[in-house]
Amino acid sequence: MKNSNKSTNGVMVEQIANFLDSQSIQYREDASCESCGSKMNYREFHFWLAGNGMAWNIRLPVCAICVQPKVNKLPAHRDAA
Repeated sequence: MKNSNKSTNGVMVEQIANFLDSQSIQYREDASCESCGSKMNYREFHFWLAGNGMAWNIRLPVCAICVQPKVNKLPAHRDAA
């Protein structure tokens, strides 16, 4: 059973690596946002598979109009009285 899980994981890692390989070399044409119609900006994102040293830089489209950064603010620290 343990060998089966190991080979399944190996196949899954290989499939993920193949997908990331295909995305990293794919030509990206100019695109428009489906929501607002603005021209998309392309940002470089870094993906990696932990434990094997494989990494990819992939340009993904981002709409500067529709995507607003979400800032998670931590609740104010209250000192114990």
